[in-house]
Amino acid sequence: MKVSHVHCVVQELAEAVHWFESVWGVKASFTNERMAEIPFGQFSLILDVGPSESKVTLGFHSDNCDLDYQTVVERGAISIEPPADRPWGVRAAYIKGPGALKVEIEQPR
Repeated sequence: MKVSHVHCVVQELAEAVHWFESVWGVKASFTNERMAEIPFGQFSLILDVGPSESKVTLGFHSDNCDLDYQTVVERGAISIEPPADRPWGVRAAYIKGPGALKVEIEQPR
């Protein structure tokens, strides 16, 4: 078996879908009033509407953490931590995602 998707709960579905479209540059492949599917290659993020938000960090591999960080910040992302070398052997940056989601941009060193 392979992991194919993860569900995260958001309170404001339309805002979350718009965030991924405008900041991350990905479009939902499906959306209705209670859920949306956002594909990332063979993996999908499912956003479900709910009364409380999922506190999740979504990690993305990057070949150039600094450039990718700069790109999403220029598109309106809010920085939590700028790119920095981390003790576990990567360069990583953190962005505030929609709802309680956090996004990690990680580049192997």
